[in-house]
Amino acid sequence: MTVRSVDGQPKRMPRIDHCVKIVLDALYPSRCFLCSKPAKSGICPACLSGLDRIDSPCPRCGISYSGAGQCGSCQVKTPRYELTVAPFRYSPPLSGLVHQLKYHRKITCARILAKLLVNEIAQSPEPRPQLLVPVPLHWSRLLWRGFNQSVEIARHLSKDLQIPVDRTLARRIRKTSAQATLPIRQRKRNVKDCFDLRRPLHLRSIALVDDVITSGETVNQLAATLKQPGATLIQVWAPLRADL
Repeated sequence: MTVRSVDGQPKRMPRIDHCVKIVLDALYPSRCFLCSKPAKSGICPACLSGLDRIDSPCPRCGISYSGAGQCGSCQVKTPRYELTVAPFRYSPPLSGLVHQLKYHRKITCARILAKLLVNEIAQSPEPRPQLLVPVPLHWSRLLWRGFNQSVEIARHLSKDLQIPVDRTLARRIRKTSAQATLPIRQRKRNVKDCFDLRRPLHLRSIALVDDVITSGETVNQLAATLKQPGATLIQVWAPLRADL
């Protein structure tokens, strides 16, 4: 197909496949988000090796812990979930990646954060869950933001790991304050009874997906809601874990 340019000369329209390539390059960047070097996964090997990894996490809650088995907090008050996969600390530069995703609508960051999880899960001996459940936002926050960052991460996990995702199973029925803005002692009360299920749950193994785990109270409350109908094994998956 041709059109006339301003000088009257024929001008060929860009090929469709070229247009598609432009769109795909925008959605799936082939360069490292951190240093701009070539990187198929969004972060090059050099930058990946320099990230702030949690080397000895508590297997239950994911917090940094140098002892054997579960940390003291999990032994005193056992969370309602059984396992956490949160390989990196919530610190620069990854914290900036989350900020770009949540507050500047850089949706491509969700793919990079998901890839960090996929790399970790691929090496884990734990059985894969039957379903991924993103942590829901309250409808008012979803309307304001325009998307749920946990859903965006879960979509990429679902595609890479071949695990179905259900973004409508759980809902947040009460508007809550952002957990990161509250003192630790207020976070449990903030999310108490804030979730419910839209339909019965018939699966026994589920992974909750979030972007960042702070105190763990949000995923703990959601896990408790899911366990009421009978889910027996709940994992928590998030690329980042904040230090308490």
